[in-house]
Amino acid sequence: MTGFVDRQRAAQLMGRAGIGALVLCAPEAFHYATGAWIGPAGLFRRAGAGFVVIPARQDLPIGVVVADFNVAQLLLAAPEAVVRSHPIWIESVPLETGTHGLLAERIEAGLATLGRAPDFSRPATFDLAGAARQLQALLEEFGLERATLGVDLDFIPSTDFAAIQALLPDCPVVDGSPILDRLRTIKSQREIDLLQQGIFLSEAGLERLQVDAMAGMRQADLIALYRKGVTEAAAGLSHPVVTAEYVTLGARAKGADARAVAGDPLKCDMVCTVGSYASDMSRNFTFGTPSADQAELHAIAERAFDDGLAVLIPGNTLAHVHRITTESLARQGLRSYRRGHFGHSVGQSVFSEQWPFIAADSDVVIEAGMVLAFEIPLYIDGLASFNLEDQFLITADGPAAMNRLPRRLERIA
Repeated sequence: MTGFVDRQRAAQLMGRAGIGALVLCAPEAFHYATGAWIGPAGLFRRAGAGFVVIPARQDLPIGVVVADFNVAQLLLAAPEAVVRSHPIWIESVPLETGTHGLLAERIEAGLATLGRAPDFSRPATFDLAGAARQLQALLEEFGLERATLGVDLDFIPSTDFAAIQALLPDCPVVDGSPILDRLRTIKSQREIDLLQQGIFLSEAGLERLQVDAMAGMRQADLIALYRKGVTEAAAGLSHPVVTAEYVTLGARAKGADARAVAGDPLKCDMVCTVGSYASDMSRNFTFGTPSADQAELHAIAERAFDDGLAVLIPGNTLAHVHRITTESLARQGLRSYRRGHFGHSVGQSVFSEQWPFIAADSDVVIEAGMVLAFEIPLYIDGLASFNLEDQFLITADGPAAMNRLPRRLERIA
């Protein structure tokens, strides 16, 4: 399987939109479609570092335009893809091992095997026009040279978009970002496994933090405990693991060098990324016994969480979940409290929060196969910043929690 794309669903979405193919440029979209890293050219975050063509016709393969430096890596990840390459600034030479002589001569012999034209030269970084020419050739090979193309306009800079339009004059180019977003909302089993692994690791990190934390520690010390727990739990895992920690210590957020004292609340909103898939969860603690107000604040969050979770089921809209959660807070006395969203999709992105959002204006209908992070953030300056957040796989029977840690307010002894 190439990447994580459900070709059948992609074809249905493109058919409804009248699009012949998705042409993706963003590094994250490239990885989603191929399972491979776009390469160092993608670090510039401009169009042309690579292209992925996902035809609406399922009998056509996925096509890829990638930097010559990354062709071998791409073919290992997606051996069934049709691949074309374009030069970037990096010179990488196959050493000619079948000959003898000076090293420089053997290097030159290796260069000769590349079959370069006499006027070959490398760009300072990469050349959008050169990559687009390879894209055009790929489209012609697929019979899509006049097809309507959906490109990820939420990524492409306006100047690059104008250049792509000029370089593909026979192809109408429209915004394919909404199709990509909807495609990514339903997760494959491989994606679900990566997101579940991230929650497992995050909870291992939080358990280590709770056991070893003590008053007098700095915020950085607490984060280090979490990371240590994640690292130990991830030992032997083949996928790369990266964490991001959104920690608030104290009734009023303390600086990184401030130390925890008895009575301090601690919010741990933790993101653990496994194989480029970012899981998101949050738990709350107090150093010692919580005050009555802190305990009540967390109880309000727990009740609102239960009320919202009860309607986080297939067939309901995300707006309905937002309304029920807001009404729950209002019944508990927070009549004027307004939160822009109570959660979001998770997956592969530059940030753990991914469309669609559990927001008041969302018309997205909840479907089986979604993975959603549902959260109740209550940030009360002078009391505590609490966020209660779990990650759920939506099944035909309702939400299945990926978390196992209890949602109660925990104490650090």
